[in-house]
Amino acid sequence: MLRNLYLTGLLLAMALVPFFSQAQDYASLKRLSLDTALAPFYHGVASGDPLADAVIIWTRITTPDTGVISGVWYVATDTNFQNTIDSGPFSTDGDKDFTVKIDVQGLQQNTFYYYRFQYNGRYSLTGRTKTAPTGNVNNLRFGVVSCSDYENGYYNAYAHLMYRNDIDAVIHLGDYIYEYAVGGAVPGREHEPVNEITTLSDYRGRFSHYHLDEQLRGLHQNYPFITIWDDHESANNSWSGGAENHDAGEGLWEDRLDNSKTAYFEWMPIRDQAAPNQFRGYRTIRYGNLANIIVIDTRIEGREEESSDNAVMADPNRTMLGADQADWLELQLQDTTIQWKIIANQVMMAPLSLAGTVLNPDQWDGYRAERDRIYNNIIDNDIDNMVVLTGDIHTAWANNLLSGATAVGVEFVTTSITSSSGNFPVSGAVISNLLPHVQYVDLTKRGYLILDVNATKAQGDFYAVNTIATIDTTTSFQEGWYTNDGDNTLTQGTPTTAANTYPPLAPKMPTGPVGIQQPQSTELVLLGAFPNPFHDKFVVQFYLENAASVNAIIYDLAGKQVSVQDLGTRTEGVNLANVDGSKLPAGNYILVMDNGTHTYRKQIVKVE
Repeated sequence: MLRNLYLTGLLLAMALVPFFSQAQDYASLKRLSLDTALAPFYHGVASGDPLADAVIIWTRITTPDTGVISGVWYVATDTNFQNTIDSGPFSTDGDKDFTVKIDVQGLQQNTFYYYRFQYNGRYSLTGRTKTAPTGNVNNLRFGVVSCSDYENGYYNAYAHLMYRNDIDAVIHLGDYIYEYAVGGAVPGREHEPVNEITTLSDYRGRFSHYHLDEQLRGLHQNYPFITIWDDHESANNSWSGGAENHDAGEGLWEDRLDNSKTAYFEWMPIRDQAAPNQFRGYRTIRYGNLANIIVIDTRIEGREEESSDNAVMADPNRTMLGADQADWLELQLQDTTIQWKIIANQVMMAPLSLAGTVLNPDQWDGYRAERDRIYNNIIDNDIDNMVVLTGDIHTAWANNLLSGATAVGVEFVTTSITSSSGNFPVSGAVISNLLPHVQYVDLTKRGYLILDVNATKAQGDFYAVNTIATIDTTTSFQEGWYTNDGDNTLTQGTPTTAANTYPPLAPKMPTGPVGIQQPQSTELVLLGAFPNPFHDKFVVQFYLENAASVNAIIYDLAGKQVSVQDLGTRTEGVNLANVDGSKLPAGNYILVMDNGTHTYRKQIVKVE
């Protein structure tokens, strides 16, 4: 009876996806606010993919311009930029959604740097980042996060992780955004666009909406991110050839996937691939001789469609990684110059089945031949110290990874930042009794993981926030589990503390030696028009300081008014609205957004 109860509850929870209604007008609800002092860098700054001598720095510029715009980036060792060690020009345009991504080279290893961007006389926020170390490394600490559904609550875990100021980087294991239509549980946290996102404009708008969140913006500002997508960056339960949450009415899957990847590489501080539009997610970030962060793509690169059929799941040729990535992963694990092989991965590697029944075929259980290949590689080559980091299932787990009776590694599954895990009818203690390789499980809390690594052990500390229903960064330690060097199994421990010192967090507001110009009025700000150029219609994303009736007015370049569209009364905060340009001939136009007291102009282009 207890086994059946557990099986039923776990099946329901693993299959759970939030229910979202059809797109509707949420003009009566307050949306995100803009910080006027950040103009035109409303989305803040970010950094990522740190190497010993290089790091990616990122920003996005909100501008009325349509063509190419130019500015300057700076990197310094101090927040006042008195010791600026590198700088250079940048350019961006609508083809990149006015995002800026610089791969800064020639940096010193294991060093904190500060960076910022300048455009049209104004500075962005100052970002703080850190390069990876080389040689003998004594200690590393990472914040590990996943599954941050904006609609489901506030990013208190992001904020608490930022204020700790005791980690070297953030590892984000996927579901950074969610593709669903509006319908969230927390008022004021509704998705924009309100529809399920499928087009490039949709994905850009959703990334823009997430990046405006102050708690997420603060975390990006202070730490480099190492990221990989999971399914919701494209569509729920995606694989290389499709997704559960994609049907024929939403166009070709290949187009939707390409749209999602294009926006991901534009809006995330991930290093671009050598080949244009290659969009390969798997890569290795080396931290001296202590650890490799081996980022793998279990979602898109080579995954075959999910199946609950036992014969299909047992197929020896079935793949989750694809041949090229699987061969590459084998070589990464065989690297004898690295002590800890840390795999940043989306789905649970430890088995989750009862009486031969796989409870969640989306996980490695549904691709067991591929998992056996990894385990056999470890056994055949006498490899120790594999640590798997996992997200996806919105719950926290610490697992021993076993091949028969042989320990091959350990796994830490971080819970979600906000995404729901459903209700389980049994406790974590009961689950641990039923599944002996599970050392720790929590099925209800939201939070993050701290991974602390040194020459002696690697430990995962689980932290949970008090609530996600309101802004409240109260957080508590739950449990800690470690594996000693060479053991490949878990032992319970006490909370770790940072062995290194970290400089103060980056300033909360922009600074500069020549001061900051007074910002333009933010009573009305046009954040973007997507797509631009457009064919028949486009979407405007705009901010209102106060609720107002808004008109979209289009002029030709001779100054003649050719279209006026009433967008209705819109709420304070960030809004989206459709503008119809189907009756306009091809050409260049000026779009004017007007709320009765303020206007914002942007050039748009109509194409056949």
